[in-house]
Amino acid sequence: MSLLRPDLSDLPAYQRPPEPPAGVRLHMNEPANDWPSAARDALLARLRELPFHRYPERQGELTERLRKRLGVPEGGLLLGPSSGALLDLVAMAGLSAGEEVAIPDPGFSLYPMLVRRHGGRVRLVPQDTGFPLGPWFEAQDCRQVWLTLPNNPTGAWIDPDRLEPLLAALAARSEPPLVVLDEAYAEFAPATHRLAVDRYPNVLLLRTFSKALASAAWRIGYLIGDPSLVSKLTTLQLPYSLPAASLEALDVALDYTADFEAAVRAVPERRERLSAALSVHRAAPSEGNFLHISPDPSPALEAAGMKVRRLPGADAARVTIGTEADTSRVATVLGGKLPAPAALAERKLLVLDIDGVLIDADRSFMEAVARALAELRPALLWSDGAFRAFKRLGGFNNDFRLTAGALALAEANGDVDLQPILEGALGRGFPELEARIQALEPSAQLVVQKHYADTIRLEKPLVSLDELRATGWDLAVLTGRPPEELDLAWRVLGFRLPAVCDAAPHLRKPEPAGLLQLADAFRAQTILFAGDTIDDARCLRAAAGLRPELLWRFLGLGPDRARFSGPEDLQSASLRDFLPMLNQELP
Repeated sequence: MSLLRPDLSDLPAYQRPPEPPAGVRLHMNEPANDWPSAARDALLARLRELPFHRYPERQGELTERLRKRLGVPEGGLLLGPSSGALLDLVAMAGLSAGEEVAIPDPGFSLYPMLVRRHGGRVRLVPQDTGFPLGPWFEAQDCRQVWLTLPNNPTGAWIDPDRLEPLLAALAARSEPPLVVLDEAYAEFAPATHRLAVDRYPNVLLLRTFSKALASAAWRIGYLIGDPSLVSKLTTLQLPYSLPAASLEALDVALDYTADFEAAVRAVPERRERLSAALSVHRAAPSEGNFLHISPDPSPALEAAGMKVRRLPGADAARVTIGTEADTSRVATVLGGKLPAPAALAERKLLVLDIDGVLIDADRSFMEAVARALAELRPALLWSDGAFRAFKRLGGFNNDFRLTAGALALAEANGDVDLQPILEGALGRGFPELEARIQALEPSAQLVVQKHYADTIRLEKPLVSLDELRATGWDLAVLTGRPPEELDLAWRVLGFRLPAVCDAAPHLRKPEPAGLLQLADAFRAQTILFAGDTIDDARCLRAAAGLRPELLWRFLGLGPDRARFSGPEDLQSASLRDFLPMLNQELP
């Protein structure tokens, strides 16, 4: 009688492939540099005071810190002892015996073991050295789909726009598969797939700190996803599964993010120079911190004292991008010469509100709200001045909420002119009415949307896509419109941009989650947010407080800009007037 599951009898233990006993470590995709000395000293000081006899208690605290930095809703992030351990939880929670998981081929060597140990079956999706999407559509009937972007060991990657049709097709199935976007190497790619999580409840995003924060020794990873999904995974995690020292390391590393980030941003430029230096060998296009080089260069590199990862059956090896000196040595051994470093281009992101920035929508929204209030409370004395006063008050960027606020205020004060009441509440708002406002918002939304279907004809674009692209900045949208009204905005504009909209409470300005998600998605260093309300300005300042290592600037637009812009902010009458300045050094 077997005391263990029969299907585990032939499951091999994970073993690293054979490698030389010594040499420069270019085989494990580890960061080229260890921790900055200041960060190391800060952690060592913490560890000297750490009580070794107590269980680790800081996982909840650090989960919350990371959650806020990444713009994740409450309950939507789980820390774990490595991204592999978290993926193990995903397989445990989501697989029944015999169910299939689609994984890339070639792919991460750990995947098959994780699937099989939970009774699942692997379906290999052929990828070669690229990332063709066609084969993935054929795997739609799998229980889970694991996409590694950039892929390991090839470095292949596709941008979010190209991945979108696959994610949409998988989500549209009657029983959508769980999709894991494994972004272990996302920090070395041009962009991340961060925005997919809030749009698709069947998507989990998986990351590690082994690369981004040079913390492979501390074994920390995280996943983010819909809170209802993440909560189920949380219940499966063993208590105290993250050691106290690892939690302290994460806390310190987040304090020194800018120092780690400087080393991370140097890798893609060095990687491309090594690829260009090869003559006899070929490197597949890569967006990771490594190159897939063929024919197999490992004999020559190992003879020169450099460990690389041989890829059996592929006549190739995976070579990690090391220090500048190590990378130059790789090029020399393989018969090339590493070009001199080039200046690193700054990643600059222009985030745009829609109404009052990209579209002249004031009249449209004023009219829709006025008509809705006339229908819901005919005796109310309503005016454009009251509408603008609500916007100045803050917290009413969404016009459904604004309409509900007007109704709640009228219930409390009668059908009087609300403008003086609103002007008197600047800086205070109406917290005592919050519960009533939330109760009224769903019905207000239905009526406002009904009238907005007619008043949208009053809207017109304020700037063209060509004008925006001419700035050379990455472009994105953060709007208080809900998803259905965002679609209407694209029709008015005649183009689309990557966008975060008011699709959930954590994405509603002045909450900073939307801006933080966009900064992550674009790997931005400088973020300029152009808005026309106090909620826009507050959103920017909250984001800057959570990610101080980035450069955040606010551009106040419109006739009311002096009311909500601070002395450190930029101001302009319109976006079109300001765009030429983006080709210069910002004041």
